[in-house]
Amino acid sequence: MYSTEVKINAPIFVVRKILMDPLFTSGISGHIAILKFKDKQKNEFLMGDRIRELSAPTDEFEALYILMRTSKDFKYTEGIYRGPEVSLQSIKYSGISNDGKLEFTIEFMPKSIGDSQTTLYIATKVKYNDSLLDKLLGKSAVDFAKHIVEDHLGMYARVYFSYLYGDIIKNLASKERSTQGLSITPLFEFTGNAGSILSKINETISQLDLGKIKVNFDNLTCDIVVQNKEMKRAICRSDNIIKTGFEALAMIISAKGEGKMEVYSVKVEDLIEILYSTV
Repeated sequence: MYSTEVKINAPIFVVRKILMDPLFTSGISGHIAILKFKDKQKNEFLMGDRIRELSAPTDEFEALYILMRTSKDFKYTEGIYRGPEVSLQSIKYSGISNDGKLEFTIEFMPKSIGDSQTTLYIATKVKYNDSLLDKLLGKSAVDFAKHIVEDHLGMYARVYFSYLYGDIIKNLASKERSTQGLSITPLFEFTGNAGSILSKINETISQLDLGKIKVNFDNLTCDIVVQNKEMKRAICRSDNIIKTGFEALAMIISAKGEGKMEVYSVKVEDLIEILYSTV
């Protein structure tokens, strides 16, 4: 495994949003070309003009992995590319070749260092299950992981990110919500069926110090308040029915179709400042 840290002049929610785009992250890796998109409803991979049939984002792809020995000598192998796998701490992608001889993970761990800066920890692990690949590439798996991190992902974060997205970042940063002096920052969004959303809610609660989770289905809206990694309040509404606490979560279980979950964090420092200002 190889890792590095990069400082980015952008708030954490902007960095997370961009890194959750699998087309973006595969492109800047320099070695992953997405060929097919998996349609989860049809349970098949779409390519060519059939890609336009895709109706919702997917997190599984067929990809071409480009392994470079010299500037004029390449080896290609096909495989499955998955991601993003999103948690409060990280955004992870993974891949494996069809013959099982190449495996890798790329993990981004952003950490806020203020309202407008983020430290991005990037870790890549590459595994060759065949010594022949070492000979073909002329470098070890660790060397190849370092190349991806330093010469592609890290370089993009250092050189291109602010240059290309500076104006967009300013506009997005201005959308950070403020309620009675509290800064409510979007962390991530998640879509899926009732079971997957409920599982993601439980995972998020166990990692969130202070914040809010919003859940929306066609006929159901829920708001969950989290404090110290515990659910402090939950309320769900469906037509004229209103439930609270764990009864509210039970309404999510019975929800039909695809839903959307949004996670927001609240800065503890702002809350303390408001409390002291009222003394």
